[in-house]
Amino acid sequence: MRLLRPTTWPEIFAKWREREASNSGWVECATKIKGWPDWESWRRFTADQINATKRTWQFYQFDNPMEEVPNMLLGPYSSWQDGLVNKNDTTFEELLEIPEQYDRFSKHLGVLSIMKALLFKTELIGLIRKDNNKLVCIEGHHRATAISLAKKNGNKIGFFEISISISLAEINLDECMLFDEMLKRGTAIN
Repeated sequence: MRLLRPTTWPEIFAKWREREASNSGWVECATKIKGWPDWESWRRFTADQINATKRTWQFYQFDNPMEEVPNMLLGPYSSWQDGLVNKNDTTFEELLEIPEQYDRFSKHLGVLSIMKALLFKTELIGLIRKDNNKLVCIEGHHRATAISLAKKNGNKIGFFEISISISLAEINLDECMLFDEMLKRGTAIN
């Protein structure tokens, strides 16, 4: 992974909005499942949970996405962490080593459609845990799962033709409990 440039949370959030805010599936998740009035409210809540506006962000490009992305940790979201033994400490690669999870994502229409069209430029959002120096996925789980599934299945992807990038900020040692708090709180409006 190599550093490309500094970035800002407003720039990152604007790109996130472009990727999701007009997608009816994400809007429905925000409003009908999570109880928020709209996509923006839901995702701003997530941003507030990680103090996104107060962090220093950097924009990186993965040099070897097939190796780097599967080694990212799943984000602190119950839909991704449910059923896992090692909460907030499971990588995408480890997730797919669990037979039930492998079966689930091998049939997941969203992941499969991404996998079939994987040669597109995309960006993820993550945090660097300073307690273990691992990357935590905050946004981009389905894309990361598709890349990890492609690797597990032995599919070759020509990432030299496109770029997979990530905006990252650090989470200091004394802040790492934030992940457990986020998982416990969830992202529903409550």
